[in-house]
Amino acid sequence: MSASKWWVIDGRDDGFALEQRATGEIVIMNNATSEEHVLPGYVWKHSPNFGLQIQSDGPPPYGSWIENPED
Repeated sequence: MSASKWWVIDGRDDGFALEQRATGEIVIMNNATSEEHVLPGYVWKHSPNFGLQIQSDGPPPYGSWIENPED
C-alpha cells in the first residue's frame, strides 16, 4: 500500500504558485524572485478549490506545501 498523498501549495503568502505550461510541464514559481522549477515525474490533477495538486509520498521541493484537506 502506497503512502502517497495529494499536496497543494500553501497559499498563505509564501509567494509560490504552481502552473501547467502549454508543454504539459508542471512548474512551481516564486513570484517574488522569478525563480522557476520544473517538477518532472509527478502525478498531478486539478482540484476545484486549489488548482493543481501533486501526488507524492512527501511534499515536493520548493515552496510551502500542505496536504490537500479535501482528500
